[in-house]
Amino acid sequence: MAPLLPHRLVCLALLSLFFSPSGFAADNLDIVKRWLATNSGVKSLQIDFTQTRTMRSLKVPIRQTGTLWLDHSHSRFRWQVGDPPQTIVVKPHRDLIIIRTPMKKYEKRSPGTGDTPAMAALAKGFPRTLEEFQRKYRVLQVEPRDNTYRIVAAPLGADARGVQSFTYVVESRHFRLVGIEIDLKDGSSVETVFNKVVPNAPVPLSLFQPSLEGYRETTF
Repeated sequence: MAPLLPHRLVCLALLSLFFSPSGFAADNLDIVKRWLATNSGVKSLQIDFTQTRTMRSLKVPIRQTGTLWLDHSHSRFRWQVGDPPQTIVVKPHRDLIIIRTPMKKYEKRSPGTGDTPAMAALAKGFPRTLEEFQRKYRVLQVEPRDNTYRIVAAPLGADARGVQSFTYVVESRHFRLVGIEIDLKDGSSVETVFNKVVPNAPVPLSLFQPSLEGYRETTF
């Protein structure tokens, strides 16, 4: 049996060349680059979505529809669910403002505070360049599935607070983003499927400065 040992070592060495981490990372990076290239020249986005939130404390997931606006030019953000909107989250400047319309209440939260780490990270917008992506994330894997690529990434720095991973779902033909999944460290998750995406959509300032007249500031 001893003469077979060198042959096995040669086979293992060849396999390590074909499946080396550097080669795998290069393939992952190519998929990320193709996706980010679709963001070139996009100054704003309007996204109609269906969102499903799963929590350990709830037997039945919460499913809602809503709209997301991103204004890359001024780093502004608005997310709302319900029709008419039941919950609105806006970032007109630095802070997040969470508005519960049925309760006529709102709360202002600074980045890195409260129990909305996923929302705070999302409010910063999607990465638009490879340099920005690599500052924010470390790629864990890229998985092909059902005509999409699932880019699973661990957030870095402040975005890692409470967040286990972000999964960007990219269609495999045009490499456009069609959804995002966020796994939180408390075991809950948020899956957002994009139903309609409008690049360079109009984003008037009023979107990010909803009237709070008649609302009371509180802590949710």
